[in-house]
Amino acid sequence: MSEIKYPYYVRLPRYIGPAIKDARKKKNWTQKDLADYTATSVKFVSNVEQGKSTVQLDKVLDLIRTVGLRVYLTEGDIDK
Repeated sequence: MSEIKYPYYVRLPRYIGPAIKDARKKKNWTQKDLADYTATSVKFVSNVEQGKSTVQLDKVLDLIRTVGLRVYLTEGDIDK
């Protein structure tokens, strides 16, 4: 997987997973490590990293924070 360049614009939910995976790997963590740190399951981490849909936004945000990423919301067209 190529390294993600930041800022990384998330246009669809499935784009979040690769960013989480990239940050996790930079920390040399396994999916189990991240699951343990966030009190989730390896299956959940794997599904999120693969871009599968989830309605558990609170858990996804825990993953994002734990790997050291931040989420910013802005107004306007993201493609400009």
